[in-house]
Amino acid sequence: MKYKLLIIIALVAVVFITVLGISKEDEDTNIWKMMKLVNNVSVETYRNYVDPIDLKKFTEAGISGMLKTLDPHTQFFKKRQYDNLKVSTQGKFEGIGVVIGIRNDVLTVISPIEGTPGYRAGLQAGDQIVKIEGKSTKGITMDGAVDKLRGPRGSLVTITIKRMGEPKLIDYDITRDVIEIKSVPYYGLLENNIGYVRLSRFSEESGRELRDAIDELNEMDIDGLILDLRNNPGGLLAQAVEVSGAFLPADNLVVYTKGKSTFQDKEFNTRMDGLFKDKPLLVLVNNGSASASEIVAGAIQDHDRGVVMGQKTFGKGLVQSLIPVDDGQALKITTAKYYIPSGRCIQKEDYLNKSSSSIISEYSSTEEDEEYTDEYEEEIDEDTISISDSDTTGLPVYYTDNGRKVYGGGGIFPDITYEPEKLNRLDIELERKGMFFEFAVDYTVEHKDIPTDFEVDDIILSDFKNLLKEKDFSYQTRAEEELEKIVELSEENKYSDSTNYAIDQLQARLEHEKERDFDKSLEYIRNGIKREIVAKLWGTEKRYELVTVKTDKELQRALEIMSDKEMFNSYLVAP
Repeated sequence: MKYKLLIIIALVAVVFITVLGISKEDEDTNIWKMMKLVNNVSVETYRNYVDPIDLKKFTEAGISGMLKTLDPHTQFFKKRQYDNLKVSTQGKFEGIGVVIGIRNDVLTVISPIEGTPGYRAGLQAGDQIVKIEGKSTKGITMDGAVDKLRGPRGSLVTITIKRMGEPKLIDYDITRDVIEIKSVPYYGLLENNIGYVRLSRFSEESGRELRDAIDELNEMDIDGLILDLRNNPGGLLAQAVEVSGAFLPADNLVVYTKGKSTFQDKEFNTRMDGLFKDKPLLVLVNNGSASASEIVAGAIQDHDRGVVMGQKTFGKGLVQSLIPVDDGQALKITTAKYYIPSGRCIQKEDYLNKSSSSIISEYSSTEEDEEYTDEYEEEIDEDTISISDSDTTGLPVYYTDNGRKVYGGGGIFPDITYEPEKLNRLDIELERKGMFFEFAVDYTVEHKDIPTDFEVDDIILSDFKNLLKEKDFSYQTRAEEELEKIVELSEENKYSDSTNYAIDQLQARLEHEKERDFDKSLEYIRNGIKREIVAKLWGTEKRYELVTVKTDKELQRALEIMSDKEMFNSYLVAP
């Protein structure tokens, strides 16, 4: 057993052989010879290296090194990562049901999940969890906190809370239960009898949750529906097909896959007529809509079932197979590509032609793999949206069922482009540092009975400014960042006194401009304050109903288009 972990590296490559269908006799690859080399290097290094080797880290580094030469979606999951992946796809776990975070170095309840043990027990947003099972949480990590709060259904956990406005600590004995994470956090009726459904993920229950929402909206006899897939990172392929099937007739192609091995070539069709297959449909997407979201949006667009609005989607169209390996760990391996009904491949990145890629010799570039060299980023920066997102120059052309032109090259290009207003640095920092959240926690201690139709007036704004001062809130504008570089250059190069004086003057001017940022962001700040107060007092659904759908400018524009049938239909006709 001494060298058990070492041979995992060899096993990884053997799995690749099985998945990709590479034969032992492959003259180009000569995989068995290579694996013998890997095994020999690993064993000899372990036996002869001068210092003790952490075998686990050594092995994981070898695995990581191999997989880094492939595409960024092929990954090795440690047990905790694999467990988290299963939670995200299953949409459920066993615990108390709270969203937690580290705020001011203290473990804090961000929000209790409605209907869970934590919610029923009375935990509130802003509660500081100072002890778990009598032990201090000072210095605890998020992973450590999750480990302590999660546990088998029916088991008991005691947490100690420090709550704003309460002089003493409060102990809660909470019995854990199965916690379901909603894929549809909100649905409802908007103006002009238009329905709205927010789909935030594709887990095992997404199709059922969507059907339930549509059933209820159909009972209201809605005239149209807006499906919101913005910032939905995707999930299970089967659920993408099921969600698409809610809007399409039976036997419509949703997506197909192509891989190196023929058993990866599959077609996925709708099984029966959708619950909402005839009335107007608009799908909202953005740069954060990926994978399963792109399959749904692409199928709806290609079949001319509805209009897609927003920004070009992420462009994640690689199929991964999940293979459990040793001790609760797993490999996620790219085995195929997604293609939507028009023939477009969703995948944006030219992952085969990276200079560091070990698979460049395995494949030759094809027309479908032309030189699109967008770099992959796991997180979308909402503050920077590429100007080229709507540029289709030189991209391959495909056609929808009605003969409308659509474009390949990765991602889904919307029928209606809508560029949201960019957040300025103040807005970003207020969100990043949780200032709206902290204010809501503080403010609602003394204002529990405010009406749901309250507005953020000058008195509330003044209280918010006071909180920013108390918390020593500060931020640096982009202009200040650039000026800081100039100051450093001045010191290095010993600029003249007159130049330094000019720099000082510019600093003073920028500080004056910074004071005006609050007024420039007034609308955003009012909405942020109201959003968090409503969420704190009345929960997620009320936050959507009272704030989000009313202040979301893109959603309001979509509502205008849906309310004008002639305008809406014009987007579905080939020029």
